[in-house]
Amino acid sequence: MAAGMRPERRQAPRVTERVWLALRGEATDLRAETKNLSTIGAYCVLDRFLSPMTKLQLEFELPNGARRVRIRGEGAVVRVEPIVDSAERGRYHVGIYFTEMSDQDRAAISRFVRQQLAARSSPA
Repeated sequence: MAAGMRPERRQAPRVTERVWLALRGEATDLRAETKNLSTIGAYCVLDRFLSPMTKLQLEFELPNGARRVRIRGEGAVVRVEPIVDSAERGRYHVGIYFTEMSDQDRAAISRFVRQQLAARSSPA
């Protein structure tokens, strides 16, 4: 590996997708929009700061053909970065790691990510 190059650390494929998450914690009840999503976590935009390691209950829906699949689970904030663009000031990019989730819900996310990646890589 060339000097200065970092190995890819991601453990799961992710797809750039906008999905609304409902997040609840001890003193938190808010909505966030994802920037990307994988079976192990989501990277999203929040309009308030959450401390790293904040535990959250989360819920969101994924399209599945003509219907939607409801996903529920628990997560922890693992990354928080203030957005410095002046139009977005006061908002944060937040990484949430899914700590607890049913195998069925994780499989639904995996299916969704694979479908989105396949659709984007196939010729139009």
